[in-house]
Amino acid sequence: MANETKPKPRMLSDVTFGPRAGLDAEGLRELAKGDPTLFAGKVQSLIDAGEFKWSDVRSLPQLFNRLVDIQVPAHVMIAGERRSIMASAFPLLTGGLTIAALNDAYTGLPTIGQELVTEMESNKRIVEVAAITSEDSQIDRVDEGKDFPEIGAGEEKFEIRSKRNGRRLSITAETIEENDVAGFVDRINALAEISSDFVEEQTLRRVCDIDGSATSPAEPYVLRPSGAGVALYQTDNDPLTRLHTSGNRVTSNALVDESKLEAARARLAGMKNSRGKRINIPISQCTLLVPDALAPTALKILNSELTPGVENEYSPWGPRGVYRPRLLSSPKMDDLSTTAWYLGDFKKQFRRKWKLRFEYVTLGMDTESFLRSRIAFQARIAWDCEIGAVDYVYVVQSLTGSTAP
Repeated sequence: MANETKPKPRMLSDVTFGPRAGLDAEGLRELAKGDPTLFAGKVQSLIDAGEFKWSDVRSLPQLFNRLVDIQVPAHVMIAGERRSIMASAFPLLTGGLTIAALNDAYTGLPTIGQELVTEMESNKRIVEVAAITSEDSQIDRVDEGKDFPEIGAGEEKFEIRSKRNGRRLSITAETIEENDVAGFVDRINALAEISSDFVEEQTLRRVCDIDGSATSPAEPYVLRPSGAGVALYQTDNDPLTRLHTSGNRVTSNALVDESKLEAARARLAGMKNSRGKRINIPISQCTLLVPDALAPTALKILNSELTPGVENEYSPWGPRGVYRPRLLSSPKMDDLSTTAWYLGDFKKQFRRKWKLRFEYVTLGMDTESFLRSRIAFQARIAWDCEIGAVDYVYVVQSLTGSTAP
């Protein structure tokens, strides 16, 4: 539940082909025979512009027979290097159509994970994100003639790991012979939903630190200072010394009215920076994250103009209030807990490190896969995604009782 959502990262292809050249669509047929490179570039341009989609393919057999014997220069990324190859135009073209359809289906699915993290990309399996910490002498006056003290700087490092996943899609000879374009598009849509669900559920699980902050903490931890897993949500400030003395987990704080939001706000107000000074975290810039079961209650609180039980007093959490946060909710949160809720600046605390891209496996009639399984085209959709906390003072967890989700 959100007023607006930011776009998800798009899937990318490891294979590119052809220059971007302008040509009337009517000349593509002859160009495919006379200039495969220009043909491929034009087709890719049409796909990128949304003017050529799987829904435009009326005859898969005709498309296959027309393009399978045309060799097109392509470029692939192998071990970080760009290399040139020759490949059949059919799998390259159908691959371009497939990745475009995947992106359309994937970005059309409702998710909130991207609203809770700051995206980052890295090809490394393990990344260390360094937060600069300031060191000061705490001198509050410099007398005339005395040197101004110099501040120092240290680093607090937080580790983010990786999690690899993926699926495959194939066009068989039977699919071509039966001209089953609709069936293949259905599989594309299913794959988009599968990949979206995996990433969304993983993101919410990490943000809530369901594993690391459980009653019996276990891997995977979302918080890894200097590489060591530590429970993110705690009821004290040991070993996370910059937390409020009562930690960032508020127990016995079921979301029933604005007083519970105030308890979470007060906890955030006790968080400290590396110099031991309190941090100003504007609540109006924060997010209230709740399971679907608590969404009606949260909406009622945030949409109440007046403070309950107080005559003519505007609620600080209502539409005109100075504290009113943004509300986000998802039924997927209920799979983690129907009562736990969260308040804070999520994007400042969480990073989502990932690689989500489309990778071709070019197969044609002369390949072993076609001989064995009659596979005319196959694609692998792979993503490498993990979420890590790069601080621990910007989000507060509230529980109905004292038991972790």
